[in-house]
Amino acid sequence: MNAVNQFFWVTCINVINGYDPSDASREEATMTSEATVTAAEIARIAGVGPAAVSNWRRRYAEFPTPVGGTAASPQFSLSEVVDWLKAHGRPVRLSPADEVWRAMEALRDPGRPGGILAAVGFRLLGEKPPQYLGRIGAAVTLPRELGADVDVLGDRLGAAEAFEVLLSRWVEAHARQVEVTPAPVAALMCALVGSVDDTAAPSVLDPACGTGSLLLQAAENGTAVLLGQENDPELAEITAVRLRLHGHDNVSVAAGDSLLRDVHSAARVQSVVCNLPFGQRDWGRSELGYDTRWTYGLPPKGESELAWAQHALAHLDDGGRAVLLMPAGAASRASGRRIRAELVRRGTLRAVVALPSGSTSTHTQGTHLWLAQPGDESAPHHVLFVDAELLTVPTPESRTGGTDWEVVRAAVSSAWRKFRVGAAVDPAFSSTVPVTELLGDDVDLTPARHVRPDPADTVDLPQVKEYRARWLQTLATLTDALPTVREAPPTGPQTLVSLDDLIRSGVLRMWRGSASREAPDEMAAQVPLVSLSDGLSRTPPIRQTYATEAERIREGDVLVFAGTSQGARPADQREHGAAAGQGVTVLRPERASLDPWFLAGALTGGPGLERSGTGSGSSSRPSRLDPGRLFLPVRELEEQRRIGRVFRDIARFNESLDQAVDRGRRAARSLADALASGLVDPINDDRQS
Repeated sequence: MNAVNQFFWVTCINVINGYDPSDASREEATMTSEATVTAAEIARIAGVGPAAVSNWRRRYAEFPTPVGGTAASPQFSLSEVVDWLKAHGRPVRLSPADEVWRAMEALRDPGRPGGILAAVGFRLLGEKPPQYLGRIGAAVTLPRELGADVDVLGDRLGAAEAFEVLLSRWVEAHARQVEVTPAPVAALMCALVGSVDDTAAPSVLDPACGTGSLLLQAAENGTAVLLGQENDPELAEITAVRLRLHGHDNVSVAAGDSLLRDVHSAARVQSVVCNLPFGQRDWGRSELGYDTRWTYGLPPKGESELAWAQHALAHLDDGGRAVLLMPAGAASRASGRRIRAELVRRGTLRAVVALPSGSTSTHTQGTHLWLAQPGDESAPHHVLFVDAELLTVPTPESRTGGTDWEVVRAAVSSAWRKFRVGAAVDPAFSSTVPVTELLGDDVDLTPARHVRPDPADTVDLPQVKEYRARWLQTLATLTDALPTVREAPPTGPQTLVSLDDLIRSGVLRMWRGSASREAPDEMAAQVPLVSLSDGLSRTPPIRQTYATEAERIREGDVLVFAGTSQGARPADQREHGAAAGQGVTVLRPERASLDPWFLAGALTGGPGLERSGTGSGSSSRPSRLDPGRLFLPVRELEEQRRIGRVFRDIARFNESLDQAVDRGRRAARSLADALASGLVDPINDDRQS
């Protein structure tokens, strides 16, 4: 049964299921309200961009009015939105996961935001929620229809995957309240607590486990004993359920503040991994002034992260190791200098790794990983520093920098492994610094201060020559690449036809891409998703989505980006079989009547562009692609193909021109680096400066 139509009011649920509402718990009744959606969620349901929803609100007086939220982020009744979309012939794309999530949202209680999700997890486990679930005593009871839909979703996706899909929706809805460790960061942290031969630690503790991302990653790596604690009792339940759904039963996750009420105080483990709470002002310093955990010094009030670091160290067994996600400021703040000095002096802090920018969305000032272990006077008196930001420089295949987490994980793990066995590390992104050099006035442990690659180590002279040769070769091909044309004989006014007319006649099909979504039915398959940035940069798509055969890009389809016909082009071969993402419009010509290259070329200029305009008013910002305002000249098919071949040659010339610019800049940059490093000398000639 469709959850969207069934779970708006608890009274309706009760009537459908044939039981008296008076028999339901008072708590369940108070938790039930009509499901609401944001403008962004409406766009997702309708398969359009957010701008389209804003346009609907302006153009249609009958568009549903907000029922909640704020002026900046209004919320709308889901039932009213669905009715409006259907009445206006708009598609309604609600996967089974969408329907269950909307039903869960209709039952949410602001005082217990995680209660419904935890109850769904127990349902997927085939168990009843414990009576202590949540902040108040009674257990959360799922309505009968919602429980049935959860069962169906579990059968469809598998219990663990169904919970992961719903958890991702829940995290997105509570992004400001819940900190989640991104999967690549969790994988790196758990890899670093293993042994030199990558054997997983036998036991792991996360004293601030949140939704359990780090514990789950450790379990997937092979850790058998999993201990966790979380201040929010509902998050603790979510973590425990999540791990059990993935088949990990040797789990003990408790609720409570780890610093003030350490449930696992007697436990000693081989590893601690923690994305610890940042910036806590009231972490219990006044109550914990004489706590035995402060063996490196009582942390100042503004240094809660150093309290958490010492808490983690107190739980380590001999030979154990902690990997802690820390704010970048903890490496240099003056108030923490004394404790940092003790951690370094005793050989406890072994490594600091600066993660690439943007590794964690909620920490804009940057994050580090601290690798620590119980003090060992016999350990080498050096600290390893790794600046992973240096691993994200642009490559010849990519015009923009980005984080390749496979490269980052391999490089950081290799540096840590070499450091542990006393081997030399790669100076391009890492260094080992004697403890005596770190114990100065500030004890600044920021990796960027200690990792300074020598330009001579990063410049490859043969590569400098190769870049120059490639640029000259590309430049030579440009001289004959631009096609030659001649003045056409005079003719009468051109006959034009709009894209709208072509669509109505069946010569052309048009559809707009949408965001990534789950499988809507059994006819859909998982395929690559061509995002707007992928299409504009012509890089291979990396994201996945579900799409039916009719929605997948084929050879001969023309792609239009961001609502403007300038830049329209036939799909590249690596885009064939993929689905179009938001901001990408697909035009599929009937090739017996319309040539793809003629269509793409005619849209980029000439009468099609002149008659279409670029927007309303004085703004030059492109509007949404309007097929009624785009026109093509009428040509016979053979004439289209002849002109289309020239359009194709012009497009290839533009690609070569872009490539020549990129290669020229790369050659110039490498030459400047070689000059700066002293590896080459200029040749004196008669040119004046």
